[in-house]
Amino acid sequence: MEPRVTELETHLKSLRRDMDEVLDDVKSIKHRLAYSACGTAVILGLLGWIANSRFEQVISLLLAH
Repeated sequence: MEPRVTELETHLKSLRRDMDEVLDDVKSIKHRLAYSACGTAVILGLLGWIANSRFEQVISLLLAH
């Protein structure tokens, strides 16, 4: 009976280690997604700001002539 219990404990430790690795991977993926989303929002905001400022310049040039 003792060898089977030892074998089960070994398997449980292995499963626990694997689950911890999976949880760490999920946390890493969440952080990467969050950083990517924030970076994308900043880039889109900058592009929108640039497009808006250029649009105003084009309109002012058209109205000036």
